[in-house]
Amino acid sequence: MRFARFVAVAALVSTCAFGAGEPSHQQFEQTFKTGVAPLAGKEIVGLKVVYVDADVGPWSDTGFEVKAGDRITLALSGKVYLSRTYDLSFDAPMAVWFKIGDRGTIFRAPQATDTFVAKDSGTVRIKPYPSRRWADASGKYLGDPAPVNPDAGGGASVALVRWSPSADVDEQLRRIAATGDAGGWAGSELARRASAPQPTPAGWHYLWELGTTPVFSEATPKPGSGAPARAVALHTKNDVAILQKDVAFDLTPDTVLEWKWRADKLPAAAAENALPTHDYMSIAVEFDNGRDLTYMWSRELPAGTSFPCPLPGWDDRETHVVARTGVADLGKWLSESRNVSDQYAKSIDGRLPRRITRVWLIGVSLFQKGEGESQFGDIVIRNGSRTSVVY
Repeated sequence: MRFARFVAVAALVSTCAFGAGEPSHQQFEQTFKTGVAPLAGKEIVGLKVVYVDADVGPWSDTGFEVKAGDRITLALSGKVYLSRTYDLSFDAPMAVWFKIGDRGTIFRAPQATDTFVAKDSGTVRIKPYPSRRWADASGKYLGDPAPVNPDAGGGASVALVRWSPSADVDEQLRRIAATGDAGGWAGSELARRASAPQPTPAGWHYLWELGTTPVFSEATPKPGSGAPARAVALHTKNDVAILQKDVAFDLTPDTVLEWKWRADKLPAAAAENALPTHDYMSIAVEFDNGRDLTYMWSRELPAGTSFPCPLPGWDDRETHVVARTGVADLGKWLSESRNVSDQYAKSIDGRLPRRITRVWLIGVSLFQKGEGESQFGDIVIRNGSRTSVVY
């Protein structure tokens, strides 16, 4: 089902009441302020609780002042709906974005709580993720039209805490968790801080416009049939992330992308070529014209199928190609080789680009709230005269 039809159906059958976020926000605010009240003015020197409406387009200035070097804890609750009827939504950590001051770099929380050191000085600005996508890392965006679907909406509650320079953040979180953590945020943040952080695989970086989340990690596969010596592990659960590695490789008629992968769990429950079901795991090559080809493992689309990304703002940028399909080969290491020039000519109109500039690994599980697990290794780009080992 194409998304336009999906939106139309959702609008017709919706029976949801609007304004439902306000009571829950009041409860969130009261609970949060009650929990931190004993620390106000001592360990906590700044506090702000706001509600971010999904329908608000521009950046909103919270008036919450921070300086570079301040330690800030935030907590989020709520959802931004594309359709309430179908429960198609972004949870608050993906839906709400931040920056500090006019020129600060945008960021989002990796989970429903986070503690970070401010990199910039100014007031904290907040905005829901734009309807298309970010245009640059300062928070400009590609259009933000009014919602096309009355079944959409929602919003998120956001609490911001600025700790005093002398505060022991973990100790204060333990105090709140023990005495006034009715919302559970302090305990959640303690658990997040105590968990071992997953370092970004060496030589790779996250795509800035989707944020950094604990989705990818380095792995040493168990020895077995076809297993590489090392791999990048992907574990996505109600989240999205793209990991990138810069390369420089001329695109020639015999350029091929080779890799090994093992999928243990597919995030999609249905065909991935429509927005409501667009959850997948893949490897991609980006070209010097800004476009990319991404080779995915589909649950049911036939191998060889190609289609433009169904997400607004990505449809003229990304083209999906089904490299594997079904669940019969889950849990097995499989080797792949694809001629990139041939696939580009077959799937994308226009002149062939000159170079491959990046390799991507992609994990998406936002839409159906599922879970995906896979690993990638022995990633190589080659042609008749040159070989580039990516990982």
